[in-house]
Amino acid sequence: MAKDLLDLHGFKGEDVESAVDNFLVQIGQSNLKRARIMTGKGTGTVQKITISYLKKAGYPWAYEKLPSGKDNTGIIVLFLD
Repeated sequence: MAKDLLDLHGFKGEDVESAVDNFLVQIGQSNLKRARIMTGKGTGTVQKITISYLKKAGYPWAYEKLPSGKDNTGIIVLFLD
């Protein structure tokens, strides 16, 4: 798995914040300008928890853009400037 990507497929809601926090610590020690979190679409629980956590922590984010220009709501892009 790429070091700039966290894949949350298969995670339970109660494990999401810890996984995201560990990922943020890991990428915080790198020189990355952006990173991605793959939440998938599923029931939306993992995505809601992830977005809530990112907002509380003050991370700017957006959905990944598809070549068509539409949002890929299954992948969140973090801007780490």
